[in-house]
Amino acid sequence: MSRIFEALKHAQSLRADKPEPNPPTTEAPKISDRRRSPRCALDVSVYVYGHGPETDPFHEEAHTLNVNANGALLLLSVPVHEGQMLLLTHLLTQREQDCRVVFLGTKHSRTVEAGVAFPRTNPEFWQTHSAPEDKPAA
Repeated sequence: MSRIFEALKHAQSLRADKPEPNPPTTEAPKISDRRRSPRCALDVSVYVYGHGPETDPFHEEAHTLNVNANGALLLLSVPVHEGQMLLLTHLLTQREQDCRVVFLGTKHSRTVEAGVAFPRTNPEFWQTHSAPEDKPAA
C-alpha cells in the first residue's frame, strides 16, 4: 500500500510544480467557411438535364437559391441523388455547365434543395458582377 501512496504523493508534487492551465474561454470557436469561393443569394433560371442509373432522362426548369464560382444551391422538383451528374443551361445566356450533385438539403412538399459543384471554377457562368465597395463618407 505504501508504494501506491508514494506514487500518489509523487504525482501530486509534480502537478504542484506545473502552472495552472489557461481556463477555457467562453467564446465559441470560429468555424471557417469551407467554400472555395464566396456565395451570393441569386435567383437564376436554369434548365437542368440528367438521368439516373435506371431512370429515363429528365429535364426541368429550376431556380438557384445561392450561387458561387464553384456551383450552386438549386431548388429541384425532380428527385436526384448525391454523385449524380447534371447539365445546367443558363436560360439568359444559353451557356452550359456540367456539375455533380454534392449535397441534398431541405425537402419541401414538392421540391428539394440540391447543392451542385462544377468540376472547375467558372464564375462567368452566372454572369454576376460584384457590387462596388462602399466608400467611406467624406
